[in-house]
Amino acid sequence: MPAIANETVTVPSKSGLVDLVIEYLRDHVATERLRPGSKLPSETAISTTLGVSRPVVREAMRALAGTGLVEMAVGKRATIVSVDGEMISRVIENAVLIGQAGAPDILEMRRGIEITMVTLAASRRTDAEAAALGAIIEEMAGLLGDADRYAELDMRLHMTLAKATGNPLYPLLIEAFRQLIQASMLEGLERWAATPKLQRVQDLHVEIVKAVIDKDPGRAGQAMAQHFDDAINAILGPLVDDGPNG
Repeated sequence: MPAIANETVTVPSKSGLVDLVIEYLRDHVATERLRPGSKLPSETAISTTLGVSRPVVREAMRALAGTGLVEMAVGKRATIVSVDGEMISRVIENAVLIGQAGAPDILEMRRGIEITMVTLAASRRTDAEAAALGAIIEEMAGLLGDADRYAELDMRLHMTLAKATGNPLYPLLIEAFRQLIQASMLEGLERWAATPKLQRVQDLHVEIVKAVIDKDPGRAGQAMAQHFDDAINAILGPLVDDGPNG
């Protein structure tokens, strides 16, 4: 077939080539079942395989590093890293920054997640996790007048409950929430210090832990729901609809 004199050849843009490399690398991670600590192919190998320049490969690597999938170091091949809650936190934080969501939305979402989380923890917790929860709640009882330390233990308690579910996504979510609401939590605890409200917070923590230790999912879920309803009402005002008489 004779060539067409004015035929236009479409050359992929640089951004298109970067996307091509990103897709190739993500497929490589999946097909090779790479895990944290595994190395990606070298820039030279990727460049040769795909027929793209090394700067394009490097830009694709930086994009993957920005998503938290890999870690880069000068003179070394990119390494797969464990995922943490930072990326989830960043997405939600950006939504708050531009007014797409607010603190009440975060607490409402966390309430639903943690009620399910604690029911799973009550069903699946190990004896070691039960012992850890008991130790944390006992230490919290002696720190009602120390808002900073109490808030730290509060987050440790929720993280331990998350791990007790056996689902690796719950600890990621709790870590993401920690970064977003730690300041609000501390502010609330400081306001409640040496008041009956803080004692009620502690009493509900105790009830949650007892229910999990007793392997009673229903009781654990109810206690967690009340814990969040109290916190939401105290910090942000009524958020959960209690019905026509609420």
